[in-house]
Amino acid sequence: MIRFSLYKLVMLLFFILAFYYIARWQIVLHNGNESHPQRFLHTCNVSEAYRNELEQLFHRVHEILARQGVTHILCYGTLWGQIRMTKMLPWRKKAEFCVFNEELMAREEASFLRAFYSNNLKIYYIHSEGLYRIFAENPDVGPYVELIVFQRDDAQSMYKRVGWKRRLLPPHCDWTPSLDCFPIHLLEASLPRRKLGRYFYSVPMGGIELQKYHYTQNWWKDIRVFNC
Repeated sequence: MIRFSLYKLVMLLFFILAFYYIARWQIVLHNGNESHPQRFLHTCNVSEAYRNELEQLFHRVHEILARQGVTHILCYGTLWGQIRMTKMLPWRKKAEFCVFNEELMAREEASFLRAFYSNNLKIYYIHSEGLYRIFAENPDVGPYVELIVFQRDDAQSMYKRVGWKRRLLPPHCDWTPSLDCFPIHLLEASLPRRKLGRYFYSVPMGGIELQKYHYTQNWWKDIRVFNC
């Protein structure tokens, strides 16, 4: 039977910690001396055929929403594509519209869903996230579009994300960043239309202003992209 004294245990712990920090230091030095350091945030690894398919799917969804009279705006990564490249960001496998709960609640849900089914599109609602996901084929292998639902909160003069996992959190925008709140006034006037790829879509007022709320930590940073 092996017996350990307190001294031996302390020394063993010391050597383990010393080995760990030496290994970490070597990793830092190795990365710092690389001729091609990790300076790119994204790599354009989506094929042109995939990007074209996503653009066409996005426009089909837009036409259905327009016929239904549902307000929908570019947001999140899709809005970044419009602002920075006037096209879909070439590394993304999905695209987003932001839609509004008040308009959706005024419609019969079955009729709303049938509008997509009748156009050979599949759609389902993710209750926890408060969004619809739309795709033509299997979303695991093909492009898809998300309709991200926002609820108007007149008390705070804000729109905020819906979804049951957010309802469990404090409802005030300042306390709960995951609500992705943004001011009502960004949608109050007639919305401008901007080009994205070959088509034009509605965007919020103020250009980049919406992104200052959805990307509070890095909205001003440039995106470094490899192989684009």
